[in-house]
Amino acid sequence: MACADTSNPSIAAASVAGVDFDEIHDRQQFGSVKWANQWDEFSPRVEGEDLLSLWTADMDFRAPETIVARLREAADHGIYGYTRRDPRHYEIVQSWFARRHNWSPKLESLLPAPAIMPSVATILRTFTKPGDGIIVQAPVYSPYFEVVQGNGRVLLMNRLKLEDNKYELDLDDFETLAASGAKIFLLCNPHNPAGKAWTLEELAALNAICERHGVLVISDDIHCDIRLSGRPHIVFSSISEDAAEKSFICTAPTKTFNLAGIPSATISVANKKRRDKLLAAMQASFMVNANFFGRLALEVAYSTGAPWLDQLTRYIAGNIDLVCEFAREHLPGITPMMPDASFLVWLDARALDRRVEGVQQFFVNRAGVNLYDGRVYGPGGEGFIRLNVGCPRSLLRRGLERMANALVSS
Repeated sequence: MACADTSNPSIAAASVAGVDFDEIHDRQQFGSVKWANQWDEFSPRVEGEDLLSLWTADMDFRAPETIVARLREAADHGIYGYTRRDPRHYEIVQSWFARRHNWSPKLESLLPAPAIMPSVATILRTFTKPGDGIIVQAPVYSPYFEVVQGNGRVLLMNRLKLEDNKYELDLDDFETLAASGAKIFLLCNPHNPAGKAWTLEELAALNAICERHGVLVISDDIHCDIRLSGRPHIVFSSISEDAAEKSFICTAPTKTFNLAGIPSATISVANKKRRDKLLAAMQASFMVNANFFGRLALEVAYSTGAPWLDQLTRYIAGNIDLVCEFAREHLPGITPMMPDASFLVWLDARALDRRVEGVQQFFVNRAGVNLYDGRVYGPGGEGFIRLNVGCPRSLLRRGLERMANALVSS
């Protein structure tokens, strides 16, 4: 069976000619966490109750056809044995980040990983001891809390400051935590749930504090590719040599190309001694063997996915414009925070939350719309809700209209 040509730009461009992001797909038949609501602990209803799921962070769009075609070819082959990465695997990763984010990590710095969060857990176990302090910036992606505390480390919460509907760093508090003996700073770049792209100045300030106090940095860059503003994505290790020496940069195509169910990731570790130590720990946990479908998806995505991503980004931007306009006119008490990246919108609903005694449950019960409760994201998330706009616009509009009707009748 001939292999699909994943390097031809004309194939990639042709694959997006017929992309229809407006098409609605039934995802329940394959056990989607997002839509098969009776299966997941965060989903409050059972299947068939017409609950619109606009919460967990995957999209309701088909992956690029170049990926679908390659995976179909692999599936049709029928033999799913042990597999190896393409000889150009790391060159493909390096080329993607050089083109899209002006970051060209050395090939020898790149390590394979099954997914980002298992990698974060392994880094914590390898370079810290039980009881060591780990800094996170709340409100933030809730698995950070789980990976820190579940591995016996101490969660050190650096609260972000909300100013004029955007988040700013609290560097004084960050320095206090770093000086207290913290061993690692777990950075979300871009920030989830707010979608903020940290600036060079902000990252340099964090790096200077970490350098003074000997704090290593794990940077989770999974949401970096969908760029919605003029702010570029700045990889932490790119800002200086000392930043590169102390950092572990975790990347994956899964959010970008809607591949969360077939994960594959990459970690860049510039420091050779730490890289060798981490690789040994990952090998001891059998984490480096390539997933048959995941590695194919990564290689094809980074080789051919740029035209699809550009089209997706325009569609997501249109969805965010819809949310902002609709909220101004029809959702009193709800203020969207404009994201720089990703397909998630952080909604400030604190006044409404107090009035209805829980805004997330209110919209589930009164509107049949499931959003992520901001309390999940830790201190500072109370009264916020996270809306996933990675869906067909008609579905998004239906959810917003339900929310508006619920507010009118409340």
